[in-house]
Amino acid sequence: MNIQEIKNEISVLNDEMLKLFIRNLELTAQLGEAKKAEGKPLYDRKVEEEILEKAVADSPQDMQNYSIEFFRTIINLSKEHFNDK
Repeated sequence: MNIQEIKNEISVLNDEMLKLFIRNLELTAQLGEAKKAEGKPLYDRKVEEEILEKAVADSPQDMQNYSIEFFRTIINLSKEHFNDK
């Protein structure tokens, strides 16, 4: 691939990631509202740890720390989004 092809592919991936991120925020907000309505705790540390463990398991060894940081950021932004509503 040449430089322009790589840039184009990155652009397509960025567009897809943004759509997926927005959908994730929408769904986590819905989940938070459902938990709130049922009187369940909003945050589950065990679930968060499972997400991070899966990110490690599904990532190449040299990218595991980046994957953990990526999902930690998503988790924190999802919490922030819900709390801002």
